[in-house]
Amino acid sequence: MIIGGGLGGLCLAQGLTTLGIDVAVYERDESAKSRRQGYRITLKDSGARALQECLPGHLFDLCVATSLRPATRMAFTDAQLNPKFIKPVPHTPPGPDGFGINRLTLREILLAGLGERVQFGKTLARYDQAPDGRVVARFTDGGSAYGDLLVGADGTGSAVRGQLIPDAVIDELSWSIYGRTPMTDATTSWLPDLLVDSFNRVMGDRSVTFSVATCRAHETGTGAADRLAPGLALTDIPDYLQWIVSPVDDARRTTDPVALHRLATEAVADLHPAVRRVIAGADVQATFAVCVTSARPVQPWTSPNVTLLGDAIHTMSPGRGDGANIALRDARVLTATLARVAVGEMSLAEAKQAYETEMLDYGFAAVAASLSSPFAPPAR
Repeated sequence: MIIGGGLGGLCLAQGLTTLGIDVAVYERDESAKSRRQGYRITLKDSGARALQECLPGHLFDLCVATSLRPATRMAFTDAQLNPKFIKPVPHTPPGPDGFGINRLTLREILLAGLGERVQFGKTLARYDQAPDGRVVARFTDGGSAYGDLLVGADGTGSAVRGQLIPDAVIDELSWSIYGRTPMTDATTSWLPDLLVDSFNRVMGDRSVTFSVATCRAHETGTGAADRLAPGLALTDIPDYLQWIVSPVDDARRTTDPVALHRLATEAVADLHPAVRRVIAGADVQATFAVCVTSARPVQPWTSPNVTLLGDAIHTMSPGRGDGANIALRDARVLTATLARVAVGEMSLAEAKQAYETEMLDYGFAAVAASLSSPFAPPAR
């Protein structure tokens, strides 16, 4: 039983389904489209190879086909876009070594073929140990489900972690505002080249930073799905710029996109006119706030049939872009250890311990590295 239908939980479900292991995913959202899924996500080799190992081949090929054009440079600038540091980014064809992809596209692909294995509108209230050695998931709607293993993949506010490791500490670092601005031919006529196809950071005089990512897919979702996965409906996403303004402390006070867009506009008032123009041209209703958090290391737990995955255990700053990659790695490692249980090479208890030992080591190493990254959002 997987609690949480985000990227890590769905990747695990795909891997276990491919192995013929019975799996059920319980997601608190009412549907796959009930909330925004975020924008660009950059997969490094760890995340891309996890997808390759867990997904059926045609679905991994679909991820690659719908991937985003890569960045060509890394750049730090001052408030008026005067470069402080520029470094070319070597070109790597999209594939197992990594690629960028729209988060919504990736989630739609990860849902493909799972069907009724994913149940929406299911919020975990708690879990209990059953007399027969299984674990019972109890949901807020009064329903329950039994399984041999419960995996908490339910994000930073994990209900599973809250019961399993009640003394775990999650630090709140800062608040950022994310937005999306349509990218058209007209946009490229005024957008400075330094902000196109780059990993960039514009540093203002008031400790505010701005960054923008170019999001243009190699192939449309519809076209790629018709070619590689007939019958699968993917959302076509027009080209856009994803931008981030951080830190914006007042973003914690509202979820209203209009108010958040206004806060972002005010925060960049002293930055280059092109920066202000990017935000001015945004799809205002697509603006949202994110609290940047970081987990403190925990000691191994003793529960015989409950474990954790992704942000539920090692949430981290997005400074190195490792959060989703590590969650997908978790899914790959847990899939591989459970495969050994399925063929009788080890017990479930041994597999769970092996997964947790490996995951806690690399997971919290990634947390530490994320805090030291020059792209880490400034903490408050």
